[in-house]
Amino acid sequence: MARAADARLGEPGPLAGIDGAAEIAKLRQFLERGLEPLHLAVLYARYGQRKTHCKCCGSEGEHPEWSGALHRVSVALGAYLSMRTAHSELLLALVRRHYDTGNTRTLQYLADEYGCKVRSVERASARAGDWLRGTREKKGAEPIYGVEQAAHAAAEKLLQDGGFIP
Repeated sequence: MARAADARLGEPGPLAGIDGAAEIAKLRQFLERGLEPLHLAVLYARYGQRKTHCKCCGSEGEHPEWSGALHRVSVALGAYLSMRTAHSELLLALVRRHYDTGNTRTLQYLADEYGCKVRSVERASARAGDWLRGTREKKGAEPIYGVEQAAHAAAEKLLQDGGFIP
């Protein structure tokens, strides 16, 4: 009787096995058809598989889809920032720094590596973070609706309309 009253037993378990893989593929296909490419890239950069093993040599490397998602986000960030000093390689490094939890590259290191001033990298990093995460309303400034917020909202609405989540 105690097991029947346990609230956790009513929740679905993690997606595993062949049924889980099929459900994941169905969800992914549904999201790919309904979301904008930038929103899909932001979600994949945040939650997607980051590392993969080479089938030939067994070494570990970046997953190509995760790397592609970072590139798509950095291109969109470049269009948003439109800073002369923030070239594509620096933008990719800033996006990678935002999404890669194991990345220990400091802003000083990025400035030295890409030949620009630390203040320019700091400004680009701050604006990139605001654009990705969004900001709250501040005195005298309008809030920024972040790309991640928009992607989560669009995905949630799509999944609710599709009957995947209540």
